[in-house]
Amino acid sequence: MNLDDPKKLDAMAKAGTLPKLLLLWGEDAGAVIRYQKKLEKLAVTAFPDFNSQRFDGRFPLDLNVLGDAVRSLPMMAPRRFVLVDDLTPGRVSTGDSERLRQLLEEQPEETLFVITMHTILPDLKKKGDKGGKLLELCGEYGAVCAFQKPAMTQAVQQITAEAERAGSVIAQKEAKLLAEYCGREPLRMKEETRKLAAHSPEGITREDIEELVTPVTEARAFDLTGRILSRDYTAALGVIDDLIFLRETPVSILTILTMAFVDMHRAAAAKNTGIPDHEARKAYGYSSSYRYEQAVKNQRRFSLPALEDILGLLAEADLRSKSTGVDPRVVLETTVAEIFRRMEQV
Repeated sequence: MNLDDPKKLDAMAKAGTLPKLLLLWGEDAGAVIRYQKKLEKLAVTAFPDFNSQRFDGRFPLDLNVLGDAVRSLPMMAPRRFVLVDDLTPGRVSTGDSERLRQLLEEQPEETLFVITMHTILPDLKKKGDKGGKLLELCGEYGAVCAFQKPAMTQAVQQITAEAERAGSVIAQKEAKLLAEYCGREPLRMKEETRKLAAHSPEGITREDIEELVTPVTEARAFDLTGRILSRDYTAALGVIDDLIFLRETPVSILTILTMAFVDMHRAAAAKNTGIPDHEARKAYGYSSSYRYEQAVKNQRRFSLPALEDILGLLAEADLRSKSTGVDPRVVLETTVAEIFRRMEQV
């Protein structure tokens, strides 16, 4: 069963007709996590230490342990809750898929089994994609609900319309910035636009947004790229401090930093081959024109070999932070320092 609207999930929860298996996925990670917490609260009514169990889907799963958790009956309560949080589809082998299918066939009605995916997402356009196969499997045995953010064009339209309703105006460029600060989360965009409109009825400016809106973690992580590009080492370390204070892990910060340089490398490669920006953005599958526009602008500061060199450095850092005993924060800060050193040589 595929649920094309999260409101259908709300209706099923209210009617008490939730299936025993749910897969929540999409780029709106905030909404995925909110619904996951709502479902856990709904399912676990007593003895949470016994009736709730979590698995980190970013790492290889022990299907035997997961199977025991899913097949266990609740203790002195009507239901138990099992969560595989932020599953990486690529880690699910063909053999794992078959074992998962067997597990789902044996799953008791008393267990609410929830799987989430919001960091590495299925590529539904790619034939044989493991994430797509997992969606099919979960749709066969339960329900799949997608939480997708609006595209940047839609987000800008929503912000512009909301500003007008609230008695103010906002230019397209500022609306794009606000959408990025809000992570294109519809509810937050609406709330922040109303707040800004009340503060600046004559018109919402970039300065208003930067002063009054706290950017989502991803936007803050992209701020790190901005500090690097402006060659401000002290400010770059300050952004890292802020992100870690916000409980963002060094590994995820490194991942987002890598994404920014991947964007620049793609834009530079397209430029070198004479592909127009709008065609390259479409070919690469960017839903956010703002993100690709930033990459096009920023890649001008590097040669293609220089970007490839930095991407190699980031790949090595990712491997070190995940497979050695070195503190990931040390790896992150050392890598940033090395990027600055190499930029000085460009």
